Amino acid sequence: MSSGVSLLLNAQKKGILYSVGFSDESYWQEILNNPQEIENLYEFLKGSPKENSAELNTFLRVVENKNPQDIEVYLFGTKTASNELCRRVLERFLKDKGYTIYTPYEVSGYFWESAKFNEDCAKDEFQKGIAELLDRLIYLAKKKIEEGYYVYFNPTGGFKAHVIATALAGFLLNCDIYYMNEEFNRVVFLPPLFYLPKGREIKLLEILKDKMPRSGSHYKELIKTYPEEVERLEIYQLVQREKDERGKDFRIRITDKGLLILEKIKQLDI
Repeated sequence: MSSGVSLLLNAQKKGILYSVGFSDESYWQEILNNPQEIENLYEFLKGSPKENSAELNTFLRVVENKNPQDIEVYLFGTKTASNELCRRVLERFLKDKGYTIYTPYEVSGYFWESAKFNEDCAKDEFQKGIAELLDRLIYLAKKKIEEGYYVYFNPTGGFKAHVIATALAGFLLNCDIYYMNEEFNRVVFLPPLFYLPKGREIKLLEILKDKMPRSGSHYKELIKTYPEEVERLEIYQLVQREKDERGKDFRIRITDKGLLILEKIKQLDI
């Protein structure tokens, strides 16, 4: 579950906190270091969790009538004082309700890095953080699926880039992805948005699944035998053709995404 700062925004609207921008790291660090402020926020959240937190507004609706002891939650958010403040309060609330909480994960939030270092460093760390977040989410979700869990992704809060990475991980793993459509005040489950190969496309992926690039006569034979399949799979980034120094295609390989989709097809017995 991606975590944003909706709790703080709502607390500001209700006069629990001053209306200070979230880029002001020093202010939010002071709040974070003040146990009484955290307690005030917790009581505010506990009073009306769905109303005061966008993350809980979606989560609590999805897990309604389910046993909290059967549910594990992985919270993550940006490496900023404001986001850590929200995560601490959300984590405490969920633990008090009986949910198992994984150690929250922090991804670059730009403001912390720009305050400590410089803007170029902040941009680099932000970009790297998105890639690392996607890898981490895929790794953890695959692990839990293998253990027999049903995995949901809740890309509700946080920066848009992190929300996109969260949803993308869910799409790649064919997991349920949900968020709250505020216009209709109801939870919306997103349909699968990736391409599922079929027929001869699956045969081609099976040939390439050993991850060894095919070049020379092997490459030419594959292109001759599976011309349309190669074109379609390349569009959806399930295979990749590489070019030589003259700019001509000379070999083909399966991508990590292609391997992931092929594995999922086998699991679903499609």
